[in-house]
Amino acid sequence: MTLLAPAKLNLHLGIHPGRDERGYHRADSVMIGVDLADRVRIERADAPSLHMSVDCGVPQEKNTAFRAARALCEAFGRTERYAIRIDKRVPAQSGLGGASSDAASVLLGLCRLWGVDATDGRVGAVARSIGADVPFFLTMAPAYLAGAGDVLEERFPFLAGVPVVLVRPDVGVSTVEAYREFDVHPTDPKSPEGMCAALRAGDASAVAARLYNNLEPAANVLAPVTAEVRAWLEAQEGVLAARLTGSGSCVFALCETDEAAARIARNAQETRNWWSCATATVGEGVQFC
Repeated sequence: MTLLAPAKLNLHLGIHPGRDERGYHRADSVMIGVDLADRVRIERADAPSLHMSVDCGVPQEKNTAFRAARALCEAFGRTERYAIRIDKRVPAQSGLGGASSDAASVLLGLCRLWGVDATDGRVGAVARSIGADVPFFLTMAPAYLAGAGDVLEERFPFLAGVPVVLVRPDVGVSTVEAYREFDVHPTDPKSPEGMCAALRAGDASAVAARLYNNLEPAANVLAPVTAEVRAWLEAQEGVLAARLTGSGSCVFALCETDEAAARIARNAQETRNWWSCATATVGEGVQFC
């Protein structure tokens, strides 16, 4: 079985000062998926084993997709008898959620192989145990998550086909380091309600006007070029608004047209030597090829 593992954007990310007893910040996160995606292939193995093939520089046992497969097999009492290959297209340390999306696609693929409903509570419990973003990727519907960014508060209708350009400088940002830097000068976040209202209405222009991320200043300290990328994007013709996604280092811009997104992506590569990609927001069922 082959599935896609799409990237995500944080349309609103509001980090609250202080940490809970687990060491997590409270976070208000409104996310949407885009069609830049890794490709995940799951095959049954001839003998009991679980093997992961992926070029991401992380040992197999620490890979989120491997951990998700192992945990789901344990939760359902299934024998580990699978070979999983992930072809990466979503860059790491970018705030695009590639590793979490890989894990969710593995969960969805195993559920389909087993004939298990992916809404089974055990699947959701495994997803939450792997990472805060993983439950979002099980449906890819735009969503508002609270708690540590892992408690679903509301899902919204799909807002598919909004043109997006992604631009990432040649430097990553560690999420751990970004939160540590945030703690040096913490700020109270604004409410996510404006973004939620825009998504309920399906209004892409209102979504663009309400982009927000109070973790962005911390990322800019760690990688000052991210501020340069955003300023460059905001100066491009056809851009509605731009913002860092997650802890970065990728900056995204919502665009007026697909042609504008493609032109800006080319310009970023040719004139600034930045990784870039023209993409669009996803619709329902995007993971299944």
